Amino acid sequence: MTATDSLQYRVHLAARRPRQAALVVAIIVAGAVATAVGLRSSPLGFLAGCVVIASLSDFFVPIHYRLDDAGVSARAFWNRRYLRWEQVRRVARDHLGVKLSPLARPSRLEAYRGIYLWFAGNEAEVMAMIARHTTREAAGGGDQPPVQLSPGPS
Repeated sequence: MTATDSLQYRVHLAARRPRQAALVVAIIVAGAVATAVGLRSSPLGFLAGCVVIASLSDFFVPIHYRLDDAGVSARAFWNRRYLRWEQVRRVARDHLGVKLSPLARPSRLEAYRGIYLWFAGNEAEVMAMIARHTTREAAGGGDQPPVQLSPGPS
């Protein structure tokens, strides 16, 4: 493997599911209008809609992934996450993607830790890159605990 080995790709969840995206937008608009009417404040209704859209930014904005020799990064609008390979303690794969977690066991904190990589028709390449970098023997092993592979929810 060379120092420039990397895998870069982009996933846009809303573009994959336009009907679901339209439904989500309709629900957000209805919620914003209900908030504006209920509180008798158009600015608060608008703010409520913006807060919900911001919380769903990974759905509405394309996510750019980069897997390289140093680690994994995910970038979507203002949201940036990075995880070095030596921080990965558990890999949980499902049919839509794979979660790289710095936690050795499943936990409630996992929603706020690690990176979920959505597949984009590149499942084999993503999993090969993960396997190459999470095998402790290939990385020199040392005192690092082994990475736990779990199938995740199906």
